[in-house]
Amino acid sequence: MLAEQRRQQIMLELQRVGQARTRQLAEFFEVSEVTIRSDLEIMDAKKQLIKTHGGAIALPSDSPAAAFEERMQRNFDAKRRIAQMAARQIIDNQSIVFDSGSTLLQVAMQMPPVNNVVVATTAMNIAQHLMYRPGLDVHMIGGRVFPSTVSTIVSDSDKAVGGLVAHQAFVSAHAIDQAFDVVDVSEDIARTKRNLVRMARRVVLVADSSKFDIGASSKAFSLSRVDLIITDSNMPHSIRHRLEKLGVEVRYA
Repeated sequence: MLAEQRRQQIMLELQRVGQARTRQLAEFFEVSEVTIRSDLEIMDAKKQLIKTHGGAIALPSDSPAAAFEERMQRNFDAKRRIAQMAARQIIDNQSIVFDSGSTLLQVAMQMPPVNNVVVATTAMNIAQHLMYRPGLDVHMIGGRVFPSTVSTIVSDSDKAVGGLVAHQAFVSAHAIDQAFDVVDVSEDIARTKRNLVRMARRVVLVADSSKFDIGASSKAFSLSRVDLIITDSNMPHSIRHRLEKLGVEVRYA
């Protein structure tokens, strides 16, 4: 089991029972207590849990970090399949932009070994996950911090990362309405997504099927602006049929 997978399982256990002991976790995962303590320290630094003497406890359920973890686990299998397919789009000698979101954090986790790749992201958790990976030059896109998405708000794409023009932008969606517009409840986040899309020659949207046919107040961009949509195989046939008429490539994980 990879370290990230083990930490996800630790999060699930904490969400289930509220607390866990280092020794019990070490026995369950068949690793040393030193390894588990290292996991808990990393997760505590990421605000995913609260490390205690001899173990850890779950974050308060109303904290932004806890809310993000809850979103991370929602439709987890579909998001993981989508992420695996999306990660294969990343190749050597590229510059890429990452939006924030639970599915995109999964894409970052699934990224294959690459060389000479520039990564710019608004997501602090994605930057934190990738910054030690060999072959990557990781940049945070600056702006006001938005706690609920663990990310920054981009108000000016021309000023973002020195006017970077990326080969690809990987973006997520709070929702996609019946007009096939990517929409959000926050105009700031919608504007950020528009700006990230403008930074790239190719746009890849990752969104599980539960995000479709849901409305929200602020339009980010139209699906017609996207080059590739990666979603899951649970998509209703009625929506699949409408997507075929849109003229955008769609892949089902």
